[in-house]
Amino acid sequence: MIDMFLYDDSEKANVRFVSFLGESRHDLTLIQTDRHYGKTIVLNTQSNKFGIIGRDDLEEEGYIAYVLGISEAEAEEVTEFLNDVIH
Repeated sequence: MIDMFLYDDSEKANVRFVSFLGESRHDLTLIQTDRHYGKTIVLNTQSNKFGIIGRDDLEEEGYIAYVLGISEAEAEEVTEFLNDVIH
């Protein structure tokens, strides 16, 4: 039984599906809304992991690999891509 909702909001989102090849293949979904302080929800559809990522997170060593469930080498490729699309 649900006693209380903490929130139940709807809002429009900008959703981008992208797949690219580097040393390995990357399949990502990027969701941008006004909800997460300007950060982007990045889903790795291969590992079923996601992170709420902003510019500051891209600079934190090991963060992208950890939240997206990928190797450090793969994270370098993904970070290079995200640097171009996350503002």
